[in-house]
Amino acid sequence: MQSKTSSFNRGMWIQSMRNVGWIGLVYLLVLLFALPLQLIFTFTGKVEPYIEKPDTLFNVLDGLEFVFMFVVPVLLGIFLFRYIQTKIAADYIHSLPIKRSTLFHQNMLLGALVLVVPILITGVVTFAVKGVLTVEDVYTTRDVLSWVGYSILINLFVLTGTVLAGMFTGMSVLQGIFLYVLFLLPGGISYLAISNVKFYWYGYAYDYYVNKNVDSLVPFSHVAQMVAHKSFSTSAFVYIGLIVLFYIIALITYQKRKVEAATQTISVSWLKPVFVYGVTACSLMLGGFYFISMKGEFSWMIVGYIIGSLIGYTVAQIILNKTWRIFTKWKGYLGFVIAAAIVGFIIHLDVFGYSTKVPAASEIESVYFDEDIYPLTDKPENYANGMNGYYEAPYYYTSKETIQSVRQLQKQITASKDKKLDPDKQSEIESRNGKMAVFAYKLKNGKQMVREYFIPFSDYKAFYKEIAETKEYKENFHPLLRTKNTNKIKSVSFSVPGKSNSINITNPEKVQELIHVVKQSMMNETFDEMYSTKESWASIEFMDGKGQYVQTASWDKSYSEVEAWLKKEHLYERARLMPKDVEKTEVFKNSSHLKNDYRLQEDFTSLTKDEKSIKVKNNQQVETLLQRANLRDIGDYLVAFYYKDQVDTPQVYMLNENELPNELKEKLK
Repeated sequence: MQSKTSSFNRGMWIQSMRNVGWIGLVYLLVLLFALPLQLIFTFTGKVEPYIEKPDTLFNVLDGLEFVFMFVVPVLLGIFLFRYIQTKIAADYIHSLPIKRSTLFHQNMLLGALVLVVPILITGVVTFAVKGVLTVEDVYTTRDVLSWVGYSILINLFVLTGTVLAGMFTGMSVLQGIFLYVLFLLPGGISYLAISNVKFYWYGYAYDYYVNKNVDSLVPFSHVAQMVAHKSFSTSAFVYIGLIVLFYIIALITYQKRKVEAATQTISVSWLKPVFVYGVTACSLMLGGFYFISMKGEFSWMIVGYIIGSLIGYTVAQIILNKTWRIFTKWKGYLGFVIAAAIVGFIIHLDVFGYSTKVPAASEIESVYFDEDIYPLTDKPENYANGMNGYYEAPYYYTSKETIQSVRQLQKQITASKDKKLDPDKQSEIESRNGKMAVFAYKLKNGKQMVREYFIPFSDYKAFYKEIAETKEYKENFHPLLRTKNTNKIKSVSFSVPGKSNSINITNPEKVQELIHVVKQSMMNETFDEMYSTKESWASIEFMDGKGQYVQTASWDKSYSEVEAWLKKEHLYERARLMPKDVEKTEVFKNSSHLKNDYRLQEDFTSLTKDEKSIKVKNNQQVETLLQRANLRDIGDYLVAFYYKDQVDTPQVYMLNENELPNELKEKLK
């Protein structure tokens, strides 16, 4: 029986405090250990020079306090409302002359205090500790306030989420499970849906949607990104809104919840079919994705759908009914199968023409075209601490000629449709120098259309050549060309494979000269040189005054202007690998058609033991092989260089028949 006579009950408050007060005490001790105590240990007395200052206070002890934000509030939420999950306690508590709303508000207020008070105390202690550290500027007052604010926000978010999950089940164990499922469900369903659809629609931008959407839908990863910043972001208001929403829904559900719901798997009748078919749908997508990933054939995907959905439906019914005797429940599964088959058939038909859609030129404002989809999902805040260099926004082409050429390439790709579902076709594409092609159109209506394809590059060279010969494309292909303010570059270093000592140029005049020369070589590159698979001589790193990367570039073997400049400065032999830097060179006949992958690099000796080989000792021949060393995946011959700085492990390259000198070719016949 419910009563309307009391708005606060001191006895219940004391009883609840006895039940959960220890959690607050333990949480306080954990926070004091993880933050102020670790700061004292690390930054007082003699501090080792290699120890870096933390980016945020969440990184002090490898993010331990971050982990507890998703553990402590869950335990607290379970213990606060433990009485509604047992029949005797539920009957007794709800027979008292106390409103359910009063019980709910009191428990939630107590829960908030148990979490917030330890955080505030830890924040005060952390602020006070700042004065005893021997290292200056380890953190600021703003860092402390940010830590306190985010800690309170996320703890309350997890607490209200736990309480909400508890209102829909009658079992405390399931309350914690449901909470984590609630957090993982949006991102998990999105990931499974995206992973399955990519096998139906040619060109589906799987990586783009996963990187852009899935992480932001999973609180664990999203919170980790959010707390990495020292100021509040707009995402904080989303979490505040969710806290209010969870609180209201939990309150309404609690007021309507039946006492008999205690010990039941699902306490709300309308949620039972949602639970069963939700689990079945997720298992179906997981099964289909797993089987096609393993076998690569559409028929196996169907098998995965059947097995996954059967397992999911069975497990859901067993959990719901708490018994193995579910053999009378199969009518619902048959209905699910029919509905899933209809949905799958509609997706397979591609009624909206996703696979063939190419926007009209009149609809396009600009277009991104590259091999890498990551720039489309990269964010400026990832570079806020300066550790990752400078943020580069994705480059969009705006000229009508380039846009038209890019459109023509995509139209040709969609017309050929090298489907990913056929493993033989995939192998064929790889053998023809497979390449990713990413298209992102900014449309005049404000929308963006993204597609990605894995294509045989050799089949589309004519289309690529038309695009690559434009100045606009070269500026995109080489980010250094669009770096206008080169004055921030204070040093240039050459990192050479096989050489431990690199060149570092710091003379301001020489630095600017070299930048100009590298840009000149980039602009003079031909299409074949731009897409050559030859190993470059070195990696060129352009750094600012703080030692952070501004840009990186490769010193390709076609860069004659760079070569001439280095020779003029007497740096040429130091800036590249020379025959004198090679301890041993071997050439092998690749009669077994070995691929140049990680397995070949790691197990080279055992994989090539049956191949005919010769040792090359003539420096001129070694120089020729160095000049022609190729990174392609397959070739007629294998060339292994044992560098003096790393004699134990060879660096392996491929050469075709026409690339190996005739005198060496004769010896391998």
